[in-house]
Amino acid sequence: MFQRANAIRPYQPFFLFLKMRLNLTFFFLTFLCLGSLRSYSQSSYWQQQANFEIKVTLNDIDQTLDAFETITYTNSSPDTLKFIWFHIWPNAYKNDKTAFSEQMLRNGRTDFYFSNKTQRGYINRLDFKIDGLTAETEDHPQYIDVVKVLLPIPLAPGKTITITTPFHVQLPYNFSRGGHLEHSYQLTQWFPKPAVYDRKGWHEMPYLDQGEFYSEFGNYDVTITLPKDFVVAATGDLQNEDELAWLKEKAKQPLESQKEKVKSQNAKGKKPAPAKKKPTNAKRPTTNNQQLATQKTTETKTLHYIQHNVIDFALFANKNFIVRNDTLQLQSGRVINVWAFYLKSQANNWTNSIRFIKEAIVKHSQWLGEYPFNVVSAVQEDVVTKSYGGMEYPTITMIAPADDALTVEETIFHEVGHNWLQGILATNERTYAWMDEGFNTYYDRRTGRPDDLSALELASVEGIKQDQPINIPADQFTELNYGLITYYKTGEWMKALEQKLGTAMFDSCMHEYYRQWQFKHPQPEDFKNVVEKTSGQSIDDLWAKLDQKGPIDNKTRKTLAPGWLLSLRITDKKKCISLAPAVGFNDYDHFMVGALIHNYQLPLPRLQFVLAPMYGTVSKTFTGIGRVGYNWYQPSQKIKHIELALSGSKFSTNDGVDSNDTKVFAGFYKLAPTLRIDFANKSLLNSIHKWIEWKTYFIGENNFQYVQKITDSNYYPSSSTYTTRYLNQLTFGIDNNRVIYPYDAKLQLQQGASFWKATITGNYFLNYAKGGGANVRLFAAKFGYIGSRTTTKLFENYRYMPKLTAVKGNEDYTYSNYFFGRNENNGIASQQIMMRDGDLKILHTDQFSSLPNRSDNWVAAINLNTSLPYQIIPKWIPIKLFFDLGTTADAWSKDDVSYTGSRILYVGGLQLSLLKNVINIYAPLVYSKDFKNELQTDPATNTFGKRISFSIDIQNLTLRKIFGTKSPL
Repeated sequence: MFQRANAIRPYQPFFLFLKMRLNLTFFFLTFLCLGSLRSYSQSSYWQQQANFEIKVTLNDIDQTLDAFETITYTNSSPDTLKFIWFHIWPNAYKNDKTAFSEQMLRNGRTDFYFSNKTQRGYINRLDFKIDGLTAETEDHPQYIDVVKVLLPIPLAPGKTITITTPFHVQLPYNFSRGGHLEHSYQLTQWFPKPAVYDRKGWHEMPYLDQGEFYSEFGNYDVTITLPKDFVVAATGDLQNEDELAWLKEKAKQPLESQKEKVKSQNAKGKKPAPAKKKPTNAKRPTTNNQQLATQKTTETKTLHYIQHNVIDFALFANKNFIVRNDTLQLQSGRVINVWAFYLKSQANNWTNSIRFIKEAIVKHSQWLGEYPFNVVSAVQEDVVTKSYGGMEYPTITMIAPADDALTVEETIFHEVGHNWLQGILATNERTYAWMDEGFNTYYDRRTGRPDDLSALELASVEGIKQDQPINIPADQFTELNYGLITYYKTGEWMKALEQKLGTAMFDSCMHEYYRQWQFKHPQPEDFKNVVEKTSGQSIDDLWAKLDQKGPIDNKTRKTLAPGWLLSLRITDKKKCISLAPAVGFNDYDHFMVGALIHNYQLPLPRLQFVLAPMYGTVSKTFTGIGRVGYNWYQPSQKIKHIELALSGSKFSTNDGVDSNDTKVFAGFYKLAPTLRIDFANKSLLNSIHKWIEWKTYFIGENNFQYVQKITDSNYYPSSSTYTTRYLNQLTFGIDNNRVIYPYDAKLQLQQGASFWKATITGNYFLNYAKGGGANVRLFAAKFGYIGSRTTTKLFENYRYMPKLTAVKGNEDYTYSNYFFGRNENNGIASQQIMMRDGDLKILHTDQFSSLPNRSDNWVAAINLNTSLPYQIIPKWIPIKLFFDLGTTADAWSKDDVSYTGSRILYVGGLQLSLLKNVINIYAPLVYSKDFKNELQTDPATNTFGKRISFSIDIQNLTLRKIFGTKSPL
């Protein structure tokens, strides 16, 4: 609730007089009377009026505006105002500390944060005067794009003042809704505008990309001076008859007219071909070829637009707009003008744009009330990359480039619909976004167009209890929920309301809502009152759902059905058990074939399982993996997710030929019960994630025994029985997946039969302004024995000791990574490593026995990698530089006097990262002298090709990396 700061109540002097002169009883009765009058005053509706006269000049050389505005502001409130909050939203682009910039980062976008000074924008040269008197201003305590204008004389109820100010705007690059793209202009949120003052107080707010606006109604009289060769589309009625005639003539021209060809060539920087002369318009000469060839013509024109009773004014200017025009007769007989402005690159998608606009006008006029304005336009937004969506302004809507005509049609229908739901029924979009976007989405779906996957996505988010209530402010939603809940779920809520009331009664309610609240600021309770009074029914049950999480209809899935891989067609209606072929490969089992059986679907079931039994075509043994887990989602306010799971796997790990010339195989099996708890944050907008996991590994291994054959005295591998071991593991983790400077840290404790091990690993990523960045990894480990240190324990626990250099397959003691050949000493498979411990990426470490490479005390390391400047290496080539250095306790031991080498070892080189860092290839180029000396002792391994290593880190692939900040998991 906003409070009315510094407002003087009109009855306060009378109240003070009574307080001074009347007895306590009479004072108490008077207070009650005044209280009831005050309540009545606040409940009776009123709204402020702000009429604008703006004269602006567009400078096409430096992308700036110079303007002067005059605002006639009428105070219709019962309060005397001492100040007026003003939105000066171009300042949202002034630096990277604004609310807009912070929200862009939260939603995964860094383009504005890392933009340069020439791409940013601002507004300045403000000089507010009130009825000719200079007004002082105060900065907002939080937002640089909001300013308080102090009134020299308080504005009493019912009085009107004239506010004037010049202003200068440096238009930003088009990061959000408006600005410029080179010499294409979208003038939106571009002029100083009073914040809304209503019965709930002031609504000063910063500009945001997610979260729209709340503006006072007014009449707009706008003139703009700009280069003559621009085609302009804007809010309201164009007053220049010659310009209007020129646009209508242009609208008749075929797409490939000579003039458009010349302009298209100019846009690409090509010299225009000679044009044939065409008849000129008597009122406006056609621009000649020389002017068309000049990017910045000095000849200008001044256009004049007028529109009454709207909440905003937007203007779009581009030299290369294709223009289409027609008229539409409404049911009342009134005829309006319909315009479409688009670029040649989207011409195929906009071929039927006039028809799309007409359909939207006709349908919404039937469903809500007749369109009240004389003109309606849709204009294509000019952006570098395609996006999906648009933005509404009074009488004109901006449509982003799309891949197909259907998307353009759907977007136009939605955005034109906002002329009613926000343009005329001007709700507070920032606080009650559902009353605008959700109502509009309901009418989108009422056209009968097929649904997309929104229902499935919403059910999935609700299933893991990461949804949010409908009735919260727009900027409190996660990016994913803003789309799913504000738009789609509210549409579902409206559909439920239609079903409750019946379609005919529902339409009557909406007609009455429009009739009563057109050109006003309805609040949620106003809509509820209209519905209940018109229908004679209570909607309290549905109304309560606006403040609740979870589905609107409480549908349940009961039927069990077979599926194929993942059937999105039935997954939201039935419980599926899906089947698909499974194929695997390693150097020992070779190709493995089998089946993938799982019940993963959207929404996610609580009990989740995946089984992949396979058969090795060479090993002739059954292999495979499997996992089953039960999940509790949001079991408490402090816990986001609990999972109790059991996973298992079985594969071969080695092969050989025994003394009887028979192929034999070694292998392992593993069972790992797991309990994981993910902790919840107070807000879903918090990107910090904390978790704890307990896992116990039960592992069986049948490693080879080597037996000497009497006839040739050679040793041959022989299969053995399985030996078992266990390992307990407790992990504490924290990560922050924010888009800039993300980090994670993990403390892990492991315990086996006769050892314990503690490791801590941290990663910090430093983004570069022009893309890419550097990652810093810190690692430290401490190892100890349970009981006294003995030679037996030393050998038994050798594989568990923290290691400084690359970890290979036979050292993966929990069998947690995928390896082609775990025990290979030759070939490509022998060059696979895994990211663990010190991670100095150098191979053939078995020959480094004289170096302090593995320790039963402690190990520490730093691993660095950085992308290269895109000026050196193109962005599409994912090459990085890496540098690792580390040390062990043994390097610093005073007991080992035999070691005279370096205490700190290092290796560096080139890294190729593929598939979002799932596959990494390392080529060492520089390394410690100690490594170099050891490698030189074995020329067979001291070649560039043999030093290259690679890792397959499937654990690096997360939903967050695939879907960015939109992923709720």
